[in-house]
Formats: sequence, C-alpha cells, structure tokens
Amino acid sequence: MNISGVPLLVELTNLPAGSQSTETDQEEISIHKDVVSAVIWQRWIACYMLYDWNLLNAESAYEDDMCIWVLEVCRRLEGTTINARSLESTLTDTFNHVLLEDVEGFIQQHMSEWKCDRATVELWIAWAISELFPVKPLPGRQ
Repeated sequence: MNISGVPLLVELTNLPAGSQSTETDQEEISIHKDVVSAVIWQRWIACYMLYDWNLLNAESAYEDDMCIWVLEVCRRLEGTTINARSLESTLTDTFNHVLLEDVEGFIQQHMSEWKCDRATVELWIAWAISELFPVKPLPGRQ
C-alpha cells in the first residue's frame, strides 16, 4: 500500500474473503481526517500565524509539511500488524498524534522565544483561532 506514493509497510489481518495481501501491495490509500484532525489543524494554523499573520502562507506551509507527516505516519506503523477493518482509524489516529506533536513543537518554540509560560501561548492560540475560525459562544454566555 502507498500513501501519496510513500510505501506503508504493514501486515493486514482479517482481509475480506477472497482478497490477498498481495492485492493491496500497490493500492493507493489516503489518510482520512476526522473532526479531531480539524481541531488540531486549527491549532496548527493558529500557531503558525502567531509568527506570520498570513492565512495563505499558513495553509501553504501546512500542505508543504504534509509529506513529512505522511512519512512519519508510515515510519511509525512500519512492521506492525493491523486489522484491515481498523486501518482507516489507525492511520487517522497516528496522523493526529504526529500533527499534535508538531503543534507541541510550535508551543515550545513560542514559549522559548517569547520567554513566557504555556498558558500565555495557549491564550494567544485561542485568540488566533477565534479570529480565524467561526466559534460559537457558550450557551447562556453571550
């Protein structure tokens, strides 16, 4: 299997009847992004934009880094055995962890450069998210 041309070297178990693992060797698959991925994406974009307040640059940097994250997902899963029915969720969960670690790197970098604590950086991330994305007010708190 390949993700964006990157080999995913895993062994699948519980394949559907009649299919063989060799049939999936050259199959192109993708990483499904879920709502958790979307929230982490928003945090990543907000972290980036605390350096460069240009949404086009942030989105471009995100897309540029995607190949690095796909490589890391494949590296982490290499040699593992995965139930074929849970492959999509395993890829999504692994991707979310990789992306979240990148967000954590941004946060640590901001803390170091700004000489501040995590709460200060988190406050600025929340502010950036509120400026960039629709946020519903809490019920009864308008």
